Amino acid sequence: MSTERPDKAATYLLEGRVVVILNGSPYSLVMPTTLFDLMGSTEDLNLRFQFSNLVKFIRMIAIFITLLLPGIYIAITNFHQELIPTELLFAIVASRSNVPFPVVFEILVMELSLELIREAGIRIPSPMGQTISIVGALILGDAAVSANIVSPILIIVVAITGIAAFAIPDFSLSFHLRVSRFIYIILGALFGFLGIAFGLFIHFVILCSLNSFGVPYLTPYVPIVRKNNGRYFIMPFWKREKRSDSLNTKRIREQEHISMKWRNGGNI
Repeated sequence: MSTERPDKAATYLLEGRVVVILNGSPYSLVMPTTLFDLMGSTEDLNLRFQFSNLVKFIRMIAIFITLLLPGIYIAITNFHQELIPTELLFAIVASRSNVPFPVVFEILVMELSLELIREAGIRIPSPMGQTISIVGALILGDAAVSANIVSPILIIVVAITGIAAFAIPDFSLSFHLRVSRFIYIILGALFGFLGIAFGLFIHFVILCSLNSFGVPYLTPYVPIVRKNNGRYFIMPFWKREKRSDSLNTKRIREQEHISMKWRNGGNI
């Protein structure tokens, strides 16, 4: 994991990880790193643990949305129309009655357009970048619907997918999902739900086989680590006294044995 934030690097140092600072680079490297570290944000530790867990759960939903929603939409419209309620099916058919292109062509055009707008917004100076991204997306979507190139429902699917990608805090994980999304679009267009299920199986097998400096990439759930520091799903800070067993640190404790001394008759 790469980070520019000193507080984030210090947090991982306290957990027993290694932080590498490179000469001439604004980024420091944190190792080992797991998938659930990439889903977390430094601000999570400053919130109440109930709120932090809710935010992490929302991010997990955002990952599945940005990865699978376009592929599921194509699979349902091409192969599994019986899963759509009758009224919604009639609405989809009516919206696509004047569109001469197949669904896979529509969604690839819109996804590529969204990636172009996002990349252009990054390269343009900040005061103009956000304005151009928002205005460009609105104008492009409205013009595409008016020209009968894409259907209005497809614009909604692509917009929700793009918004979900921005909910992921780590850029490298977001970029991975953006690339993998096109694979699931092709699998959904060719084989329907069977292709998406096969893609998820292969994807999960690859993630299970990855290691980051000796630590499995899906720790603490594959394999299950019962003693972790509560960072993956945030616990109250008095329950985060020990470092994760997966790190094999020399010092097991991250903080004092009794974190809440005022509850035990001690001084604050």
